[in-house]
Amino acid sequence: MSASYEYYKIFYYVAKYKSFNKAASVLSNSQPNISRTITNLEYELGCKLFDRSPRGVKLTDAGKELYSHVEKACEHLEMGESVVRSVKDLRHGTLVIGLSIGISNHITSKLILPSIKQFRKEFPEVDLYLINHHTPKLIQNYKEGLIDIAIITTPYSEKKEFDKIILHSYQDILIAGPDYYFLKDKTLSLKEVMEYPLISLLRSTETYYLYNNFCAEHGLEFRPMIGAVNTTQMLSYVSENLGIGCSDITACKDDIEQNRMIRVNLKEKMPMRYIALAGSKKKVKSPAALRFIDMLTGNSSSI
Repeated sequence: MSASYEYYKIFYYVAKYKSFNKAASVLSNSQPNISRTITNLEYELGCKLFDRSPRGVKLTDAGKELYSHVEKACEHLEMGESVVRSVKDLRHGTLVIGLSIGISNHITSKLILPSIKQFRKEFPEVDLYLINHHTPKLIQNYKEGLIDIAIITTPYSEKKEFDKIILHSYQDILIAGPDYYFLKDKTLSLKEVMEYPLISLLRSTETYYLYNNFCAEHGLEFRPMIGAVNTTQMLSYVSENLGIGCSDITACKDDIEQNRMIRVNLKEKMPMRYIALAGSKKKVKSPAALRFIDMLTGNSSSI
């Protein structure tokens, strides 16, 4: 392209308004500069683009041919600028949030859903997508840019190389169905617990990884007999007396109080768990994701 984009932009506005003065006003420029630019463009292209008269200007045949192309280019650029501004202002765009299947319904309803509702209310034109998966898969999707935000359970096996923002900390408890009531007032060692059927999330989850390591640290093998796809399913298996499971106490508090489940006391201290955002704010590029993170961290004390 021999002439600069600025030349074509000025040509576009002169042709659009059929006036040097109007183009100068729209572009916050002076009429002499506009006229000089058009003269330079005509010189570079080797043809006359406008017929000038006291009534204004009109395109020559060559000018009409050029305008048919320049008009499309300028309108596409203006549309692009408009889209970028609307995304920046959160009038459009997409936000994809990944939620770990290890997060209980209680924590989801208290910690995450209020922020989702608040975001939807403030930015209804942003497309919001929620996906559920185990933590390792969410981490992989986040690194590959397939999701904007990953809300995970930790400690994660790559914790040494991965930043995170802690939203909530807790410890699981051991729980069992009413058929295990004979264990209610006992305190069992981890070795004794291993003698009963165990229920866990699937092998690919962070929860499985955590308790496999926990047992290994005490010289024991973690061998759950039933694998659940999420915490809700795991709790249903426990309530049906299929074995002993682990859960944060807020998820099963009502069931324990109403004797639908019992808490199994453990001698060893259960490992700490965390709900966290994968990554750090300084690495987030999406304005929508940054705004949601602000909402989420602001609501993190509501549990």
